[in-house]
Amino acid sequence: MRFTIKESGSLQKRAVSKAVVTTYLSAVNQKLLFARQLLSYVSEANPKKTQHSTVLTQSVAVQLHQAWLWHCRNIAENYKLQELEAVDCANTLVELLAAQGKTPGEATELQNLQNDPHSWLSELLKAHHYIYRLPTVRKAEMDVDRLPMISLDAPEAVDWSLERAELWLSNMQELVERQREMMVEF
Repeated sequence: MRFTIKESGSLQKRAVSKAVVTTYLSAVNQKLLFARQLLSYVSEANPKKTQHSTVLTQSVAVQLHQAWLWHCRNIAENYKLQELEAVDCANTLVELLAAQGKTPGEATELQNLQNDPHSWLSELLKAHHYIYRLPTVRKAEMDVDRLPMISLDAPEAVDWSLERAELWLSNMQELVERQREMMVEF
């Protein structure tokens, strides 16, 4: 088989483009797998200990946040958006696609979930953001043994239960699978 230079370059471009799609798809799959594996440790850990639950749930939140970001970029890639790295949330995904005259349902759904303060995705994103915030210290209080304890206030309470992490994971898996099916039909 002989290719002209023009044909060879075209094949290389297609191979590189396909590799990028595969990379985002694989990256999302990997993060979903990591979240499932973290939750599988529940049987090994003592689920009654709040600290174990918090550690696992926060870890799941980090994995799922990254899966969500890469899923946004996977959608951008599927709709031939050039600035994949500029996509940092569903709002920028929708804005960048709209600038190219595209309004895919997948991006709109992500934006609606992100901006709805009562959605599971909004809750996940807030929890992820909370992980990186320092708690504020309020006055010292005396505990039962009369030792001064420094209380830490959190501006927003986050439910770090394993049930919450499982809900985020199942919703994220369902969303990604359903949207991938929609993009295949496109």
